[in-house]
Amino acid sequence: MAGIAVGHGVSMGAAAVQSASTPSGAGERWPRWRVWIIRIWYGLLGLWALSMSQGVVRLILGDAGADERFTYVVVTAWKLLALGGVLGVSWTGGRSVVAFQAVVVGFVGWWGSELLYAVHPADATPAASMIATVVLWLLPLVLLRPHRGELARFHARPSAVLLPLALVAAVPLCVYAVRQGDLATGLNGRVEVYYVSSGLGLVLAVQVVFAGFRPRGSRWLPRFVALVAVCTGLAAIVWPDDLTSPGRGWGIALVCWALLFMVGAEVEVNRDPP
Repeated sequence: MAGIAVGHGVSMGAAAVQSASTPSGAGERWPRWRVWIIRIWYGLLGLWALSMSQGVVRLILGDAGADERFTYVVVTAWKLLALGGVLGVSWTGGRSVVAFQAVVVGFVGWWGSELLYAVHPADATPAASMIATVVLWLLPLVLLRPHRGELARFHARPSAVLLPLALVAAVPLCVYAVRQGDLATGLNGRVEVYYVSSGLGLVLAVQVVFAGFRPRGSRWLPRFVALVAVCTGLAAIVWPDDLTSPGRGWGIALVCWALLFMVGAEVEVNRDPP
């Protein structure tokens, strides 16, 4: 009897540990209609995000001007960083909290970059854009997802490797964003390229810091952020003299940093308990 009691206590303890380490609702079967509405809605938003990030495609098709090739790469990097999280929301049926939070962080960076423009676009409607963003991109998941309170919880697991690397990159990226915003006056060529580059600088900075905190379930995020940084750095190396390009030296530095960040992320993943 004592052995049975001990065994029962051990099994109960193991169950308690498992339930404490498992997110709420992880094994729960959600209503299928909710899951499919989330998948379809955010899948459509993902297609919309991809349609807004056609810069690389247009570059391949030869639409870019002689000094705007770097900017066409930046368009793709900026939009995917800011909006790409909706693809994760669609793929997981709304279960990925980190994917939703990545969308929120991306929009925060996007809105912040708009405050840096020396001259705002003539058709800018910041209040209407903010309302539309909340209604179309954020509110549906909040309304449809069970355990919606999880969306506001930030389970950070910062390390002594990734977070310092993230902060080291965020400083020059913010400086770059401010500088490009200052040039958005219409007196330095096509003003749109400076808007785009300012947006990329700030969105990449905030996503890097977000990834550096290693929120739970974000194994894919450092890889994604590093991949975008590598592509941006390679574009700066190939086209160092284009408008808004930081130059070959900064491009090399960005590629090296991104590779180091990716390696650090893999090391941290291997250290995580199963």
